[in-house]
Amino acid sequence: MTSKRLDNVGEYGLLKRLEKKLVSRSLPKGRVIVGIGDDAFAAILSKNKVLVVTKDMLVEDIHFRRRWIKPEDLGYKSMVVNLSDLAAMGGAKPLYALVGLGLPGDISVDFVDKLYIGLNKACSKYGCMIAGGDTVSTKKDIVISITLIGEMDKDKLVTRSGARPGDLVCVSGNFGDSAAGLHLLEEGRIKADSCGKKLIQKHLLPVPRLELAKKLSETGHVTSMIDSSDGLAASLKFITEKSCVGAEIDIEKIPVSKELLELSFKDRVVNPLRLALGGGEDYELVFTANPKVINNIKRFAEDIACIGVITKKKGLNYMSNGRAVKFGTLGYQAFI
Repeated sequence: MTSKRLDNVGEYGLLKRLEKKLVSRSLPKGRVIVGIGDDAFAAILSKNKVLVVTKDMLVEDIHFRRRWIKPEDLGYKSMVVNLSDLAAMGGAKPLYALVGLGLPGDISVDFVDKLYIGLNKACSKYGCMIAGGDTVSTKKDIVISITLIGEMDKDKLVTRSGARPGDLVCVSGNFGDSAAGLHLLEEGRIKADSCGKKLIQKHLLPVPRLELAKKLSETGHVTSMIDSSDGLAASLKFITEKSCVGAEIDIEKIPVSKELLELSFKDRVVNPLRLALGGGEDYELVFTANPKVINNIKRFAEDIACIGVITKKKGLNYMSNGRAVKFGTLGYQAFI
């Protein structure tokens, strides 16, 4: 019998297979409280504290192009995408990073020095440190693998699986900017106008929402949370599936920036809604909350928006002016 290929199964299918095989072995009784299938894993550290650990990898010509990004910015972004995962768990405090580097021999030492300047800059800004790692040789491409270790109060931990019917679906920031920036880079429009430069900046130098996530988790009224690294549609899908609920999303309420709208007027290939739902790498928060406290939650940031509601009936439904809207496959998925 022919084995299934990864480009047929996809990243999500592969992760589900692995989760079934590993879950019973990876959850020592009483220690690990969040295992495979979330933005990070969490294990009991002490009576009131939990250890929160995540890992992200960036591979050249898949996640970045050397000609697009300065080595300092590459180092900075590599750390930030991991910081965003700690934010998604409720704003865990980052502590230590382990950096694994795969490098071809023709890379200059100066490039590596500058890469670490960016890594250290992100660590300094968000209060953690590089505590170790490993370096190996590759034939051609750069591979950056970071394990980030953090901690937080046990009762402030937020996962993907706590959404309840009646909860509001909320987001921070705008969606689609990073994908629009990537589009400009792929088109060779590196020297874009001021509008384009802002979109490119959003792609190259994302901002993890650690502080906001911490404030949200401290309210005790946020029931689930995820970051939008794979796109808003994928984030919503993960929350509804893990929480065994559905959601009704009002597409008119999905926030997009004026820069993205401006680009869409100039470039008809750019569809703001599709980029917002499926573009990915915005690293904003997607969360659910009790509607009774939403006004209290909105005071934490001006860019919090409510875009829908959690439903008892499973499935993700997009609505426009009261009518259902169908989309094809949305969101980034490795191997496909």
